[in-house]
Amino acid sequence: MARWWRGLPATIRFVVRAALLMAAFCSVLYYPYAENSVPGQMFSRYLALVARASGGCLSLFDPQVQVAGTFITGRHALQIVLDCAALDALALFAATVLAFPAAVRVKLIGLGAGIFIISGFNLLRIVILYVAGTKSPEVFDFLHEDVMALLMVLVSVGCFAVWASRARNSPTRLAAHATSPT
Repeated sequence: MARWWRGLPATIRFVVRAALLMAAFCSVLYYPYAENSVPGQMFSRYLALVARASGGCLSLFDPQVQVAGTFITGRHALQIVLDCAALDALALFAATVLAFPAAVRVKLIGLGAGIFIISGFNLLRIVILYVAGTKSPEVFDFLHEDVMALLMVLVSVGCFAVWASRARNSPTRLAAHATSPT
């Protein structure tokens, strides 16, 4: 690796790596794929899976809930689109974890735990938005566009902060970092 790169402070190297990974993830995520392309079909299936999981949670307290593809209907209708699937929050989390100097095993454990937590929070977010739509439709847009979007990012950043503090103190991380040329 170039000498100038190794001469940069570790924090700067981390931020640059994370930003480049985030840019790569976002370019993959928001590329305008054709609907019948493999990535387009994968995203469609993922969105339908999020709708089914959310509908399953909602049906526990609202028997009127039905799911068809990416649509959730009942006392309030929702459509799960790319921005509702938490993929951008997952990309932010993954970019920061992958850019952090830690052993692969520590990163994989962190990625698994973070994906689980962020995805779980996203399901909770969708349930809250559905309930808000049924109880206070006038509050729905504010919750959807502002509050929940911010909370989604904060959960992602929080997951990274907790993981990074644990990874920093991991003996596995220290051993891997000592032998790494970065």
